[in-house]
Amino acid sequence: MTKNRWMENPEAVREAERFYKFVGEYVISFQWMEGKIDEVFLLARGHHARAKTFSWLAQKTNAQKIDEFQTLVKAGTPFGYVAIDGWYDRLRTVVDRLHEERRRRNSILHAQFLMDFLAIGAPVVRTHVKRQAGDVIFEQEDLSPTRCDTIMGEIAQLAFDLGMICVQLIHVYKSPEPD
Repeated sequence: MTKNRWMENPEAVREAERFYKFVGEYVISFQWMEGKIDEVFLLARGHHARAKTFSWLAQKTNAQKIDEFQTLVKAGTPFGYVAIDGWYDRLRTVVDRLHEERRRRNSILHAQFLMDFLAIGAPVVRTHVKRQAGDVIFEQEDLSPTRCDTIMGEIAQLAFDLGMICVQLIHVYKSPEPD
């Protein structure tokens, strides 16, 4: 980022500040969802196993946590059967969306942001280079205010849907016996 090209332009500075705010809100929103998944594991394993559960969680990637979250919920212990039509299909859909959001989070957090053209009214551009199946893939995305609002709307809906699953899990929770 070359600040000297746009730091003298008040509109460009406002756009940069808007973008920094977006990134912060996005990261906090994603971390909230990670925390909800961690809470489910803490509940499932019981208060007596809190330290062991935190140790176990610390060794897991986000992708592993999401997959194991789905496995745990479907296992029937300590969460009983949810007798709502389509609930397990909804769970699968939310898990798929969590993986999609995880990939987007990685593409945002591991990206470079070009702000060189803010002074002429162009949006921040996200660039990300990654390896996939032996190939190098170059991604580029304009992060205009409209695009950032869309992203925040999508993560907000996912957070709501995950929250509803977690509430239902509380309703069907069966406390495990202490070790």
